[in-house]
Amino acid sequence: MSATEQLLERVKLLDEAQAKTVLGMLEKLSPEPPAQKPRAKTKSKGGVWSVMGCAKKYNHPYKTTAEWMAVLREGDKD
Repeated sequence: MSATEQLLERVKLLDEAQAKTVLGMLEKLSPEPPAQKPRAKTKSKGGVWSVMGCAKKYNHPYKTTAEWMAVLREGDKD
């Protein structure tokens, strides 16, 4: 049962003045659902250049892939 049908069932229980008010409000409603609001863009976390900027800001040395792999392998040995 739709919301409109449920409302009409409840209107039958009201007195004439209240029913007239409710039915008047029902007539003002548009048959189409309201339009959805556009979604806000999600903030991206950044990419490679943002990481490089962070490294410059906090003075971290740049490491090549080979250097990072060596650090990771040292951790595996322990």
